[in-house]
Amino acid sequence: MKTARANAAALAVVAALLWAGAASLRAGPYSPAGGQPGSTAISRTSPEIGGWATGVAQLVRGPAQIDEPDYGYANHGTGADALGPAGTNVFGTVSLGDGGSITLTFAEPIRNGEGWDFAVFENGFLQFGTTYFCELAFVEVSSNGVDFFRFPSVSLTQTGRQIDSFEGMDPTNIHNLAGRDPLGWGTPFDLSDLAEVAAAHPTTLNLNAITHVRIIDVVGSIDPAYASYDSLGNIINDPWPTPFGTGGFDLDAVAVRYREPVAASLYDQWRASWWDEEELTDASVSGDHADPDADGLPNLLEYALGGSPLDPASAPRPQPGLGSAVLEGQTRSVLTLGFSRVADPELIYRVEAANELAGSPIWTTIFTSTGAQNIAGAVTVHDTVALGATPRRFLRLRVERP
Repeated sequence: MKTARANAAALAVVAALLWAGAASLRAGPYSPAGGQPGSTAISRTSPEIGGWATGVAQLVRGPAQIDEPDYGYANHGTGADALGPAGTNVFGTVSLGDGGSITLTFAEPIRNGEGWDFAVFENGFLQFGTTYFCELAFVEVSSNGVDFFRFPSVSLTQTGRQIDSFEGMDPTNIHNLAGRDPLGWGTPFDLSDLAEVAAAHPTTLNLNAITHVRIIDVVGSIDPAYASYDSLGNIINDPWPTPFGTGGFDLDAVAVRYREPVAASLYDQWRASWWDEEELTDASVSGDHADPDADGLPNLLEYALGGSPLDPASAPRPQPGLGSAVLEGQTRSVLTLGFSRVADPELIYRVEAANELAGSPIWTTIFTSTGAQNIAGAVTVHDTVALGATPRRFLRLRVERP
């Protein structure tokens, strides 16, 4: 009996020590996972969310397992799976693979406000009631789509042993790395964390005009040959390897809290002067390619040439003609194309030339006007090939906008 009691007491002590050790592993200094008391994670249904990512500028898949090239690349989902609201389907994501990345754009730039400014949603989950399966990623932002700046991050997860492929982690040891919160909960990011960086790069980083957010998978290997590091120089340990099509960070969505309204373009102001709110949402009436007055000129051309989209008699068509130009030191007769231009720097006017219309003609740009070059008034463009130099010659006007 004494021995039994002694053994029971010893087991109780061991159990207590084990529990204390486990508790300490779940007691990092950072926010608990989404859904837990005291968590700072953002619910996908939060009323503070004002918008979501609307476009994909770039998707670069990483390998399924970075040290085994023969395994191929992650392939689950598409960039479109990262657009719009976060969902509840663990498979409604795009997988990046080891070190892969995706760059998202937004209808309106993100601006720096009070507290969190945007949140990144992954598809992690609670494991065994105590830890979470987390696949982590760095987060970077840009105000021009070219220069990107990374959020400072911290990982206090142990690095003495590799976290296995399906092993759980403690999110309270992780700060400013996307993916530390489970499905339906977004990891928040505060642009104020980049205030010093913005001060050092005033011409390339505007915290009130973030146009791009880039998510870059953390390679969770603790092997220095492949490891990713936090801002303190710590190796970031997360479940690895994950040699599947769904390997690496799985992006569900990016939510925006504060948006910077974009001033209506000159073209949109023009559209609003012709159609009411309901008609402006009908592409068959007010869209770029619509032709409501049936004069053969779509709305964008009507605007670019100074016409009326509702009056066929005002159709300001480009006018072909003949002129002369100095070519190779001699004055030669050439085709001309005249048209009226509006002062909108966003438009791109192009005059193109081809020698044939049959089959698949090759059009060559002979004139371009955009930005400050777009001065209102008449323009006449002269061809760069003399009449008679080719059996046939054709000119056309193209107008584009971003």
